[in-house]
Amino acid sequence: MKRRISVRLSEQVAERLEVAANRPGASKTAIVEAALARFLDPDTSDHVALLRRLNWMSHQLEQLDRNLRVVNETVALHVRYHLTITPPLPVPHQRAACVLGAERFEVFAAQVGRRVHLGTPLMRETMERVCESSPDLFARDVGEGVPIGTQSNDHEPGVPAPSVPDGEPELLAAAREGGSNGGFPDESAPR
Repeated sequence: MKRRISVRLSEQVAERLEVAANRPGASKTAIVEAALARFLDPDTSDHVALLRRLNWMSHQLEQLDRNLRVVNETVALHVRYHLTITPPLPVPHQRAACVLGAERFEVFAAQVGRRVHLGTPLMRETMERVCESSPDLFARDVGEGVPIGTQSNDHEPGVPAPSVPDGEPELLAAAREGGSNGGFPDESAPR
């Protein structure tokens, strides 16, 4: 048995309902009943899938926030260190330093572009290398149980996690200018 109820609809909704009810096999009663059933039952598969996706996106945003905080702190510490130890240049040497800086920046930009294109983040590569040599250094609380730097399954299904090509890290860190690479190995030297 069905109960009869009456409702007031806006002119636009009433017109849309009229058009939908003119389709073969459709009636106003069936359309309204289906719409109310869907509205009143939020546990439909569409809602569950949407909630699952939103939860996944929320987790990804939390990871992104954490990663950005790490990058911000890393850059801030590097800048503070660099500004603390770098002596001021005499005016006659500033032009040559600007030219060298532009050359270094070109190499830097090329390396960033290559790493982004290949999907090989330096931070992940570094963390993996440190974890291999000192596995307990970055161990999280026992409750979480996953060491930092290990591959996580946080990436979207079907999208491969980035890795270092051929297992070899990129060691060139600045433009060549006769030894100013400091502790970085000479690329032409045998390994």
